[in-house]
Amino acid sequence: MPMSWPYRFKSLSPAEVQHRRDVLNLRGYYAQCSALVVIFGIFVYRNYFSKDSTRRAVHAKKVSWWDSPPFQGWTETRRQYLITLLWLMWLLSLSVWKTGDDYLHFTKTLGHVSLSQLPFQFLLSPTSFIFTSNPALPSVLSVMTSIPQPALTPYHRLFGRLIVLPLLLGHGALYLLFFAQSSHPDFGTLLMKRIRDLDVQWGLAGLGLALSVLLFQRPTPRKLGLQGWTMGSLLGSRKRTFYIVHLSLVAGMLAAAYFHVIYARVFVLEAVGIFLANLACCWVLAGLKKIPKT
Repeated sequence: MPMSWPYRFKSLSPAEVQHRRDVLNLRGYYAQCSALVVIFGIFVYRNYFSKDSTRRAVHAKKVSWWDSPPFQGWTETRRQYLITLLWLMWLLSLSVWKTGDDYLHFTKTLGHVSLSQLPFQFLLSPTSFIFTSNPALPSVLSVMTSIPQPALTPYHRLFGRLIVLPLLLGHGALYLLFFAQSSHPDFGTLLMKRIRDLDVQWGLAGLGLALSVLLFQRPTPRKLGLQGWTMGSLLGSRKRTFYIVHLSLVAGMLAAAYFHVIYARVFVLEAVGIFLANLACCWVLAGLKKIPKT
């Protein structure tokens, strides 16, 4: 069917379908390896080249233009937005690579690349909120890179808003458009047929949960309008509620991705493994904090 953009619907032979799957798997491998390269580069730089500059940065009083929010009331800084958007551009470039004019190849790629970033989304996430006695405990990535967890958490939020969710929504929208424009002898359109299939229902549920994660935002004193003696107790209660609901929604999204398509399962299991590693890291560090000095 002719399209108004470079991609079109194509009928492929079984060999071509297998080749497309191989390229999709390779693309996910490249997306994850590139993230590991960045993490390793940060580890080397922070631990071997930036000790003096890090000390100076800690004592600096003036906040640079890059390290201030782009608009009043925003939490993340211009630098954090820029780094996240650059990473999004890299993933989009990787998504276009070797897709040709195959509409479904590009559609599948958006979902595959998005899910490949879930483990790194979990690496950036704070886990110490579970340990209320010491909420400043670092995650595994914080320990590896010597970057304080409060400096990593904004990237966790931005990766969800600007990378994982937009790519997933693009994947879902393009697939629904394909189903709506494809005819079916018994149901009229392929959409009416596929909407009854469990894998599509899991996919739609996952998208709904991903949107819910975005809409259910972390409470702050500014958002709650708190002041005076009520701030600490009410904000703490709202934060605990937020984390419980947030984790529940994320767990549901991971379950939906796991049952949606078999190729997503490795990314889901990696994300769960990293979450457990973060918990173990915080648990060990919390125990070390309690050991009395002799």
